[in-house]
Amino acid sequence: MESNTTTKQSSPQLSLVVPVYYNEGSLPLTVPALAEVARGIAGESFELVFVDDGSRDQSLNLLKQFQEDPSYRVRIVKLTRNFGSMNAILAGLTASKGQAVGIIAADLQDPPELFREMHTHWKAGMKCIYAVRTDRDEGPYKKYTAALFYALLRRFAIPDYPSGGFDFCLIDRQVVD
Repeated sequence: MESNTTTKQSSPQLSLVVPVYYNEGSLPLTVPALAEVARGIAGESFELVFVDDGSRDQSLNLLKQFQEDPSYRVRIVKLTRNFGSMNAILAGLTASKGQAVGIIAADLQDPPELFREMHTHWKAGMKCIYAVRTDRDEGPYKKYTAALFYALLRRFAIPDYPSGGFDFCLIDRQVVD
């Protein structure tokens, strides 16, 4: 009979969840970069959970190639169609097994090296560490609609929600569960 303690110890220390949607151009840089950062944080106790959100480019095939190399520790969740980034993240969180779980976009607009600092805060007992963008690398219309969305979200739902939103964070397994 296997105890819960054994099960918890066999789970990786760190999972990084990455929603993927038409990212064939960035994945050849993203996968090695994330594996390097994760290995620097957790040794060999990590997994990279990529969620293909209905991409019709070569993203899934590239991920399968990386999955063949065990040093990258790639796990793939394939959604049947495009459900949107938040649903892809939720699928990745559900599939993740790490004691700490990071979320980052596949295009590396956010620097994955910040996971090191986030992990330090996590080890000190914080349950949710998130980074907030000070600027968005998007066109004026998208910036405007994002700002409007976050303003409405703060006004009517979550007053402390960051004004620029966030999709780059590290959360504890307790929060994920």
